[in-house]
Amino acid sequence: MTDSSSNPEMADMAAELMMAKMDAGKLTHLLRIGTFQMEIAPTENIDVRAFFSETIDKLIEKYGEKLLEIDIKTATMQAGQMHG
Repeated sequence: MTDSSSNPEMADMAAELMMAKMDAGKLTHLLRIGTFQMEIAPTENIDVRAFFSETIDKLIEKYGEKLLEIDIKTATMQAGQMHG
């Protein structure tokens, strides 16, 4: 009987599978206000709370109370679209 360490190709495939599972398990943070939505995958270089606070401040500065208004037609149209 052999284990995966005796077969380098099998070991590489196992390592790739583990990395893919770890990447898929990473959490993201979602900011949603009205119809505005932003998702961020945190790293050690990003302070998510500060980043979202700054984003909210800029949105309020630019749009004020209109930021909280929701246009149902626009919201339903955007719900199925992904932007990258």
